Amino acid sequence: MPRLPIVVFSDVDGVLRHPQAHSCTLAARALQRLRREDVPLAICSSHTRAEVEWLQQELGLRHPFVCESGGAAFVPAGYFEFAVPGARDLAGYQAVEFGRPYAEVAGTLHRTAQRLRIEIVGFGDMSVEEVARDCRLPLLQARLSKLREYGERFRVLDPGEAAHGRLLRALKAARLRCITGQRYDQVGAPVDNNIGVRVLLGLYNRACGPVLTAGVVDELADDSALQFVNRRVIVPGDGQASGGVDVVSWAESIVGVVEGVRMSQHPDSSPPALA
Repeated sequence: MPRLPIVVFSDVDGVLRHPQAHSCTLAARALQRLRREDVPLAICSSHTRAEVEWLQQELGLRHPFVCESGGAAFVPAGYFEFAVPGARDLAGYQAVEFGRPYAEVAGTLHRTAQRLRIEIVGFGDMSVEEVARDCRLPLLQARLSKLREYGERFRVLDPGEAAHGRLLRALKAARLRCITGQRYDQVGAPVDNNIGVRVLLGLYNRACGPVLTAGVVDELADDSALQFVNRRVIVPGDGQASGGVDVVSWAESIVGVVEGVRMSQHPDSSPPALA
């Protein structure tokens, strides 16, 4: 019986918290095994398209991805042999957009805060240097993180919990979804990564027939992330103050889960490790 194709979906928010060039080089070397096995790795993230593109470049990847917590799914032009339904051409991609435009979201956020007399600051109000300093990011990462297309990162300047709660309830009433973070919250349309995963999975099924799926998330990810995959693996954090995930451990976990899925297709045999 022929083996079913495997598609891996992975959250990378923990990986993007403090990526290092040397570690990315080692991770890229590990992920070459997937390329030799023709296993796509589709990234899912709350980060911007620009940040995901940077990571894909560092890791030598060119596969579809979902960014800004389900704001859009991006498929490289020509990746599939058919046009992606409902997509528009955007900067070398076929983009299926689920979120609302940045200007609309940011405008609603600021108008709502002003109406409630709650002082906030968003990434759009800050310089690259201010984002880098406040979020402890390299300047390049700070610049990429400001290139938001479907939502805004912000924080409430009032230290009281009551103001924060009132603003979140008002944003929900305005049909926006707010994801709370350690320092900055993220606001956008009421979508999540799973909507993009469903679309990409449908495209892979159309292109390849039935596929097996694996999902990789970090221990801080939303528990509902990647709920549609056949096998889900959690990568622990690296214990650093930033709460990140070591990119090499992440890559090795992906290779390991693919090996496990391959073995489950042939339980009576011991297939060689990906090489």
